[in-house]
Amino acid sequence: MKALVEVEIFGQTFTVAGEEQADYVKQLADSVDQRMRQIAANTKTVVPLRVAIMAALSIADEWHKASQREQELQEETERLSTVLLKRIEQSEQNEDVSNGRVVS
Repeated sequence: MKALVEVEIFGQTFTVAGEEQADYVKQLADSVDQRMRQIAANTKTVVPLRVAIMAALSIADEWHKASQREQELQEETERLSTVLLKRIEQSEQNEDVSNGRVVS
Protein backbone atom coordinates (compact mmCIF):
# COMPACT_ATOMS: atom_id res chain seq x y z
CA MET A 1 0.00 0.00 0.00
CA LYS A 2 1.42 3.36 -1.01
CA ALA A 3 1.65 5.93 1.75
CA LEU A 4 1.35 9.67 1.19
CA VAL A 5 4.02 11.77 2.88
CA GLU A 6 4.12 15.54 2.90
CA VAL A 7 7.62 17.05 2.71
CA GLU A 8 9.08 20.49 2.24
CA ILE A 9 12.02 21.06 -0.08
CA PHE A 10 13.49 24.48 -0.74
CA GLY A 11 10.38 26.23 0.53
CA GLN A 12 7.91 24.18 -1.48
CA THR A 13 5.60 21.51 -0.11
CA PHE A 14 5.27 18.21 -1.95
CA THR A 15 3.11 15.17 -1.34
CA VAL A 16 5.09 12.04 -2.13
CA ALA A 17 3.50 8.62 -2.66
CA GLY A 18 5.66 5.59 -2.11
CA GLU A 19 6.28 2.25 -0.48
CA GLU A 20 8.95 3.56 1.89
CA GLN A 21 8.42 4.53 5.52
CA ALA A 22 7.42 8.16 6.08
CA ASP A 23 10.51 8.87 8.20
CA TYR A 24 12.76 7.62 5.41
CA VAL A 25 11.05 9.81 2.80
CA LYS A 26 11.33 12.81 5.12
CA GLN A 27 15.01 12.05 5.65
CA LEU A 28 15.58 11.99 1.89
CA ALA A 29 13.66 15.23 1.46
CA ASP A 30 15.73 16.85 4.22
CA SER A 31 18.93 15.78 2.45
CA VAL A 32 17.75 17.27 -0.84
CA ASP A 33 16.62 20.45 0.92
CA GLN A 34 19.98 20.84 2.66
CA ARG A 35 21.88 20.27 -0.58
CA MET A 36 19.75 22.82 -2.43
CA ARG A 37 20.18 25.41 0.33
CA GLN A 38 23.92 24.82 0.39
CA ILE A 39 24.17 25.27 -3.38
CA ALA A 40 21.96 28.37 -3.31
CA ALA A 41 24.15 29.92 -0.60
CA ASN A 42 27.44 29.03 -2.32
CA THR A 43 26.42 30.12 -5.81
CA LYS A 44 24.08 33.00 -4.99
CA THR A 45 21.60 31.33 -7.32
CA VAL A 46 17.98 31.73 -6.28
CA VAL A 47 16.17 30.25 -9.28
CA PRO A 48 14.73 27.02 -7.83
CA LEU A 49 15.01 25.04 -11.08
CA ARG A 50 18.71 25.89 -11.48
CA VAL A 51 19.38 25.05 -7.84
CA ALA A 52 17.49 21.76 -8.19
CA ILE A 53 19.46 20.79 -11.30
CA MET A 54 22.76 21.62 -9.63
CA ALA A 55 21.72 19.63 -6.54
CA ALA A 56 20.69 16.69 -8.73
CA LEU A 57 24.08 16.74 -10.46
CA SER A 58 25.88 16.90 -7.13
CA ILE A 59 23.86 14.01 -5.68
CA ALA A 60 24.30 11.98 -8.89
CA ASP A 61 28.06 12.56 -8.72
CA GLU A 62 28.16 11.32 -5.13
CA TRP A 63 26.07 8.28 -5.99
CA HIS A 64 28.19 7.45 -9.04
CA LYS A 65 31.44 7.68 -7.06
CA ALA A 66 29.98 5.51 -4.29
CA SER A 67 28.83 2.93 -6.86
CA GLN A 68 32.27 2.85 -8.45
CA ARG A 69 33.89 2.40 -5.04
CA GLU A 70 31.47 -0.41 -4.21
CA GLN A 71 32.35 -2.15 -7.49
CA GLU A 72 36.07 -1.78 -6.76
CA LEU A 73 35.59 -3.23 -3.27
CA GLN A 74 33.59 -6.18 -4.66
CA GLU A 75 36.33 -6.91 -7.20
CA GLU A 76 39.03 -6.68 -4.51
CA THR A 77 37.01 -8.97 -2.23
CA GLU A 78 36.67 -11.54 -5.03
CA ARG A 79 40.39 -11.33 -5.79
CA LEU A 80 41.35 -11.77 -2.14
CA SER A 81 38.87 -14.64 -1.73
CA THR A 82 40.46 -16.44 -4.67
CA VAL A 83 43.95 -15.93 -3.23
CA LEU A 84 42.85 -17.20 0.20
CA LEU A 85 41.11 -20.26 -1.26
CA LYS A 86 44.25 -21.17 -3.21
CA ARG A 87 46.37 -20.79 -0.07
CA ILE A 88 43.97 -22.96 1.94
CA GLU A 89 44.04 -25.63 -0.77
CA GLN A 90 47.85 -25.51 -0.88
CA SER A 91 48.01 -25.73 2.90
CA GLU A 92 45.70 -28.76 2.92
CA GLN A 93 47.78 -30.44 0.21
CA ASN A 94 50.99 -29.75 2.12
CA GLU A 95 49.40 -31.17 5.28
CA ASP A 96 48.31 -34.29 3.40
CA VAL A 97 51.83 -34.77 2.03
CA SER A 98 53.45 -34.26 5.43
CA ASN A 99 51.03 -36.80 6.95
CA GLY A 100 51.98 -39.34 4.30
CA ARG A 101 48.68 -39.23 2.45
CA VAL A 102 48.60 -39.60 -1.29
CA VAL A 103 47.32 -36.51 -3.02
CA SER A 104 45.65 -37.01 -6.40
